[in-house]
Amino acid sequence: MRDRFSKERGFALLVMGVTLVLVVFMVALAVDAAFLYLVRARLSASCDAAALAAARSVNVGMTLAAQEASAKARANAFFSANYPAGTLNTKNLVVNIVVAESGLRTRTVTVAASVQAPTYFLRMAKYSNVNVAATGTASRRDVNMIIVLDRSGSMQNSGSCEPMKSAARSFVSNFAEGRDRLALITFSSGMFVGYAPSKNFKSTNPTLDSVISTITCTGGTSSAMAISEAYNQLVTINEPGALNMILFFTDGVPTALTAYWPVKKLSDTRYGDGSSSYSNAASTYTYPKSTCYDAAGRANTSSSWAPQDRLGVMATIGSADAATGASYGVYARYTTGVNAADVSINGATSGNESRQGCNFGSGTTNLTRVRRDIAYIPTQDAYGNATGCCYDNAITTFPNGHSYQGKFRPDKPINIGAAARNATDNAATRIRSDSNLTPTFYVIGLGDPGGADPPDEVLLAKIANDPVSPSYTRTQPTGLYVFAPDNTQLNQAFARIASEILRLSN
Repeated sequence: MRDRFSKERGFALLVMGVTLVLVVFMVALAVDAAFLYLVRARLSASCDAAALAAARSVNVGMTLAAQEASAKARANAFFSANYPAGTLNTKNLVVNIVVAESGLRTRTVTVAASVQAPTYFLRMAKYSNVNVAATGTASRRDVNMIIVLDRSGSMQNSGSCEPMKSAARSFVSNFAEGRDRLALITFSSGMFVGYAPSKNFKSTNPTLDSVISTITCTGGTSSAMAISEAYNQLVTINEPGALNMILFFTDGVPTALTAYWPVKKLSDTRYGDGSSSYSNAASTYTYPKSTCYDAAGRANTSSSWAPQDRLGVMATIGSADAATGASYGVYARYTTGVNAADVSINGATSGNESRQGCNFGSGTTNLTRVRRDIAYIPTQDAYGNATGCCYDNAITTFPNGHSYQGKFRPDKPINIGAAARNATDNAATRIRSDSNLTPTFYVIGLGDPGGADPPDEVLLAKIANDPVSPSYTRTQPTGLYVFAPDNTQLNQAFARIASEILRLSN
């Protein structure tokens, strides 16, 4: 028995010795493994940071080769800042940076790095160094951006026109020549495609920057027309693989509506237009049918006179009387077509309205005389946007028994504003519903320090489909609304939009 117990003690000592060796080896392995994990984590984070920084730098340079070189330089700088040579006693650092076309309108930056990391316990097993590698990638989708800038008279009156131009020019510099495609639309009473979509917006003369610097501010606010034309530009480009975006800037509420206005061919009763015969805007008068000539140049005295819808802009002036809208009038410009470059649709042009027999015309002192010529506000604007819904329900109709009963009244200025806001809201909703191009709105609203004519922030947030909007729709692209309290904040507002766009593109 004593001999047997002696043998068992010897076996136990043997097992304990072997177990102790294994435990020591496992502890050593755990320590070295933890260290190697730390090296790889640091290396991986450095690769990721370098790749992301490079992707955000592909806009720097006037050629694709220069942009690639800039991206690689940026990647090297970020990698070196995060992982200097010799970090954690590693050696033989190798970094490889590749910028490649990885898909339609998409470039991918790949940063691959490797080092030799020292071991501390495994070297007893003749493993003094272990090779550690990591890879970081970041892709940048190219951008199709239609910049829509409000150049209405209120911008000039508030001293905001120049600050807006400066902020917009800085915004443009964030995008990549030869890759991103940018365009410019300005709007007031009408709209103007100031710069057609181009990938060479920094090098082609005139540059987009120089065109922005020539903007002048005057007129009303035809928002629906401007964003509708911006969408038309995206449709013409037709690149579902790119990031299709509309930047919309305004300092006020929509006040102008571009439509095919029906000529008033019936005698009826409506509010005065301020002229000698119809002087009181708060009283109603019986008006004869319009004196506008028809498309064939015939006056309404002709038996073959054929009135028809005419393209033009109608806008509000001054402050509306909520009850009657009688404190000021409404006016239209060039209702047979357009004879000014900033009031256009689909390239249509026409002669001066003053030669068409209408009561107002371009040379008329009191532009509110359009009330004698326009029968009613149509249910759609020239782009097919609804004027009677769905944002402002304040729009009213002619009463029963009227020659145009049930039609939206053009003699109440409050109706023009409501129709303009409805059309703008409807346009934005329609544009965001395009599941092929998935256009996204980024909106900047400039405040009015005097408080006389502030922007409608509820409408602007809705246009952007910003999550803060009570009308936020999850099934449509999510944009961003940024408010600038005054023109000193415009640079920050444009910069925030640029940062958000570039974040999404990477």
